[in-house]
Amino acid sequence: MKIAPAFFCAFLAFAVCHVRAAAPEPATDLYKTLEAAANGHKMAFILMGRSTCGNCNATRAMIRDGKIPVTDADYVMGDINIDDPRSEAAFMRKYGSVKFGDTLPFVVVTDPHGKVLASSGGYKSEEQWTHLLAEAKSKATISTDAGGGSSDWPFKSPAH
Repeated sequence: MKIAPAFFCAFLAFAVCHVRAAAPEPATDLYKTLEAAANGHKMAFILMGRSTCGNCNATRAMIRDGKIPVTDADYVMGDINIDDPRSEAAFMRKYGSVKFGDTLPFVVVTDPHGKVLASSGGYKSEEQWTHLLAEAKSKATISTDAGGGSSDWPFKSPAH
């Protein structure tokens, strides 16, 4: 029965080649997202949108399907609901000076300390998201090498 080992090897090779890195499970609280990024020494991909937004859902699907490289190994993901007044206020307090435009989703990619490395508003193709993430990673490397950090560390959720 030499077929069984050959079949097993072929199956194993196929399985290894088709395994995608898992997308991170998104947190819905900005401060918990930033705290997890800091604790995990990971970048954060923070999307502010709504469940009925087509652009937001398209971005979420690209992440979930592994079409853009937001993986659990490198990122903590935040999915902030713009329709929740507390969540929107927290996001705008932290990132309100960023120029997103007027189309959802509003996205920031941060270093582990919450410093914005890249940002975007509106729909992006897989290629555009991949380019944005590469830009952020290059800045994260420079920031890390230069001993960068943020003055508002550690992250603590403001009293409600």
